[in-house]
Amino acid sequence: MTIDDRLFQLWTTPPDERDDPAAAFRELYTDPVTINGEPMPVDGLVARARALHTAFDRHVIEVVDRIESPDRLAIAFRHQARHVGTWETPLGTLAPTGRVVTGLGIDLLTFADGRITDIWVLADELQRILQVHQPR
Repeated sequence: MTIDDRLFQLWTTPPDERDDPAAAFRELYTDPVTINGEPMPVDGLVARARALHTAFDRHVIEVVDRIESPDRLAIAFRHQARHVGTWETPLGTLAPTGRVVTGLGIDLLTFADGRITDIWVLADELQRILQVHQPR
């Protein structure tokens, strides 16, 4: 299984379906991991995964492009999911709509000893928010 597969499986499976969600994240991430220049403990990653699965189900991730070196990986991907629960966004809380939304993400990952130490994340959250608010 590639690192991409392991990473996306970790994020598309609800964390509480695992015996020890934090241990599963620690297999791929250092504790803490640095995200966009800020340290985040693994428990924070688990909380983010829980929030993702509270708001969305039916996750599908399609890799658009990837570039890999021995200690770095850049992945551009599309993430599609159905909005089924309360979604906490930077613009406020959104009630479930049942709509399928798609967003583009780019992750720049740095590795040491086989685990992710640093991530620069670019996610098109505004595009997903707008899809939720589109008139039917």
